[in-house]
Parts: sequence; structure tokens; C-alpha cells
Amino acid sequence: MKHISIAIAVLIIIGLEACHQQQHDSKADELTNKNMSPIESNWITVSYEQNGRKNNPKRVPQQFKVFHDGYFSLTMYDDEGKFYLSGAGPYEINGDMYKETFLFCSDTNFINCKILQKWEMKGDTLVFYGFEKAEMADGKDVTNDWNSNGKFIEKRVRVKK
Repeated sequence: MKHISIAIAVLIIIGLEACHQQQHDSKADELTNKNMSPIESNWITVSYEQNGRKNNPKRVPQQFKVFHDGYFSLTMYDDEGKFYLSGAGPYEINGDMYKETFLFCSDTNFINCKILQKWEMKGDTLVFYGFEKAEMADGKDVTNDWNSNGKFIEKRVRVKK
């Protein structure tokens, strides 16, 4: 009888601990979701427009971009399907402004480069308007150089399974 009482007490303790852990996990998930950026996801470029001209959909520069926990990473291919660039680093959103800083890049000239763009979410489409400001690691402002062909509009959609 003594063994049954001990077993019941152990089961009650395990049950209470499981309930407590579930409550704790639920609160942690709630806090995480409140702080999560609306762009957190995996995205692929579906259209690119510059100076009011849309690129041929078959010749859109392909970019796969991931936003997670305050960091971005991207892989780009040119409009002919050849590898172009990869990079990663922290990002911030402040209202309709998006800022990213390359800490890693396949083109080392872009390491510590900072880019500022306007952005908006239209349904499940993420739209970037660039560039408001582009600054190289040495502080040189290259915004006008990068916008010499006009500002672009880049649309991405979430990658779904």
C-alpha cells in the first residue's frame, strides 16, 4: 500500500510539473510572437521593376531571402541563372524603413555595407523600394551610384511547402 501511495504522489508531482512547464512554454511563445518581425519568413523574388519597366518574368534576378530573429540571409542569381551574390547580417525595421548591414558577403567589398529601403507588406507579398541610402563600410555614400538607373521595386512572396 505504501508503494502505491508513493507512486500516486510521484504521478501527481509529474502531472503538476508538466502543467507548469506547459504554462511556461505558452508564455514564452507569446512573448516571442509579440517581438517577432512581420517579415520573419522565407521569401523569393517574383518581380523586379525599374523606371516603370517590369523585367520579363523569366529574366527576373532570383533572390532567396530569409529573415529570422533579427538577421537576414540571401542568395542571388542573375537574370541568366548564374550565381551572383550571397550575404547575411542583422536587420531592423522602423515603421516603413528597413535597414540591413552585411556582416558576411561573398563579395567582400560589401562587408559592413548598410542599406536603407522603404518596405511594405501587401497581403502575403513583401515589397521593397530601394535605395533610400546605401553606405559602404568606409562611410562612402553610394546611394546615387546604386540608383543611377532609377529606384527599383522588388516584390517577394513567402515560400510555401
